[in-house]
Amino acid sequence: MARRKDFSPAIIDALVRGKLADPATPGLSIKVGPGGKKAWHYRRRIVGGGPTVKLTLGLFPAYTIAAARQWASELNEQVEAGIDPRAVKQAAIERARMTVEFCHGLYMTAVREGRASRAKRVNKPSTIAEKLAIYGCDIAPKLGRKVIYDVTEADLTKLVLAKGKRSRVRANRLATELKVFFAWASSLRGTEIGLPGNPAARLTDLRFAETPRARKLSAEEIGWFLRALAHEPRTYQRGFLLFLLTAARLSEVIGARTRELQDDVWTIPENRAKNARAHRVVLGAWRLSLFRSNHEWASPLPASTAPRRRAAGTSRAIASFPGCQNMPGGRSSDGRLTICDAPPARTPSASKSISRPPRPCSTTQRQVSNGSTMAMNLRTRSANGF
Repeated sequence: MARRKDFSPAIIDALVRGKLADPATPGLSIKVGPGGKKAWHYRRRIVGGGPTVKLTLGLFPAYTIAAARQWASELNEQVEAGIDPRAVKQAAIERARMTVEFCHGLYMTAVREGRASRAKRVNKPSTIAEKLAIYGCDIAPKLGRKVIYDVTEADLTKLVLAKGKRSRVRANRLATELKVFFAWASSLRGTEIGLPGNPAARLTDLRFAETPRARKLSAEEIGWFLRALAHEPRTYQRGFLLFLLTAARLSEVIGARTRELQDDVWTIPENRAKNARAHRVVLGAWRLSLFRSNHEWASPLPASTAPRRRAAGTSRAIASFPGCQNMPGGRSSDGRLTICDAPPARTPSASKSISRPPRPCSTTQRQVSNGSTMAMNLRTRSANGF
């Protein structure tokens, strides 16, 4: 191939076959293809005995001589430094692929498989749903398309503070989830991300003050609830009464299986307990009668072998409350707080009617022990409604 001193558009237009090297830029040439189209090519060996780099830019004149020379000059800088431009290009593609959305998908896979935390524990479906809800509502709209390596502490701080103007509690949840997610991405557990640092490490310093749940059902509200519950199916009646009398979480009562009852002790297994530790609840005569069932589930759905997934009776019962339009909005935790805050039994009859555990060995047992008087009052009220 003859090497020419001139390298101009006119010379390139006159080229009919073969290729023409650029005398001013090492490695750059233009080659005529089978159809007569002319394309820019780069070919040069990496300094130090490395492999030969072969790359194609595009067609002339879409890419001008100046653009081709700029492209080849950048490649020459890397080749002369012993760097393979192809590896650099691939790294750039991989980096662009690592958006927050893509990385969060990898994180959720690790969460479902129990690889996201040091405890190596598989999260509950409710926890996974909460993580997805936080991401979908608060993280994805602002950061989903951003490369995770470009996310800064300022970006995350702005996100949390903006959420705090609308909901302090949800802002705290958001800060916690961001910290957990980015901690995983910057740890060996998230080695496929390889985040060099955790931009969310200090987010919990922004924690907003929360008002603790303190609402408890009054005697009048309990009466309303029981009278409304009297119109519900028998399964709902048993389940909600058991919920009030045991101070267990509503989800724990809904998913209770009859095999979890041994003698007069109901053991909530660790896979259904919120803190992943088994809870033992000592039941008295009335609570035992509510728990016992010929079915696999303590509160089965009619003509169903599955446990109730949602407490559908809650909304129906509350909707039946007389004067409920003047009653503050309630939630299932109100019933637990009512039992937890009930005074201890003072009358012999109350202490005889409800069995007490010899010594509380868990939070749930302490709640049941303190709820003896409340249980007695509930039993008295329910006698008028059932």
